[in-house]
Amino acid sequence: MLNWFRPKWKHSNADVRKASLAEIKDPAILVEVIIGDSEWFIRHDALAVLRAMQPDESHYHRLMRESGDEEIRRKVVKVMADENELQRVAENDKYRYIRDAAEHRLAELRTGMWDDIES
Repeated sequence: MLNWFRPKWKHSNADVRKASLAEIKDPAILVEVIIGDSEWFIRHDALAVLRAMQPDESHYHRLMRESGDEEIRRKVVKVMADENELQRVAENDKYRYIRDAAEHRLAELRTGMWDDIES
């Protein structure tokens, strides 16, 4: 009965939550899903939807600070462009492989490694 009053992305059934991701147009709601959903596959699908939206970088910053899913944080590092935030991650993330990913992304940005390919 409670599910009738909840948005679909908060439904108790994981399949309903997963299906609702395509309907979400607000990046902030997707961030809430990525941070708070109990199912890893929903968090990762929500991140794919968020990345396709090309949201403001602040949404990625929040994920880096609040997501407990280290694989989500690793994937977010790969698309970030804010060198200050990447430097913070490279220096402070508790997982070495995420710190390494942030350092690698910083090197890509500083050398323009992908500039010719994207043009």
